Amino acid sequence: MKFVDPLAFKTKQSRESVVFAGSQLQGDRPNQEDFFVNFKDECFVVADGAGGLPHGDVAARLGSATALWAYKHVRERPFYWADKKLFLKRIFRSSNMAVWQKRREYGFGAGLAATLAVAIVGTQNIWVGSVGDSGILLYRDGLIDLMTPADADEAGRLTNALGLKRFGLVPHIAVEKFLPRDILLLATDGVLNYVSEDQLRATFEVSGDTTDSLSTAVVHLLKTAEENGSRDNMTACLIKKIRSEA
Repeated sequence: MKFVDPLAFKTKQSRESVVFAGSQLQGDRPNQEDFFVNFKDECFVVADGAGGLPHGDVAARLGSATALWAYKHVRERPFYWADKKLFLKRIFRSSNMAVWQKRREYGFGAGLAATLAVAIVGTQNIWVGSVGDSGILLYRDGLIDLMTPADADEAGRLTNALGLKRFGLVPHIAVEKFLPRDILLLATDGVLNYVSEDQLRATFEVSGDTTDSLSTAVVHLLKTAEENGSRDNMTACLIKKIRSEA
């Protein structure tokens, strides 16, 4: 996605674009219950099957797929596209209902649940939302901002997630400017619970401006979490706004 500088009389035009990279590790878990999907470089989704309930992989896959489906289809309605916060709420409502309804099928009666983190990247702003303990962080000028808090108690048990209740799901939603050099991180708890702020900052600072350099950075982040003791499923996605002169 490229945005042309509206000041066409400039000798050099500034072009802004988004580059991203995502990666996963399975850890010591028997199954990979994290899912990452994206639509072009506009919508990014990370989901993580809830521990303590069966079918975590199904819940995460269904929740993330429904979120992406909702982004593609609901955005065609001007009423929702004009209000991105309302749009995000609709995405989470659709995803929650899909996971909740799954328990009505044979073999899923014990329930299933998943965390969900969604980021919508526009020309000027980013809109993010989450339920559960998958996090969304914004890095700008050396500072790291946790955009959405974790829905977990002191023991680490989830207090909010897709599929736990039919109605009344309330996601955390935030909006922020997305400036050149800004980096957005979507990651599951298997990553965020095992890396320090300094280690996160070090990753952001060497991320570079290409898909290859971001890929190297996100793999390094997962390996750092693993070296620090994470045995969980791990998923992370780095999204960076860059500017070049033409």
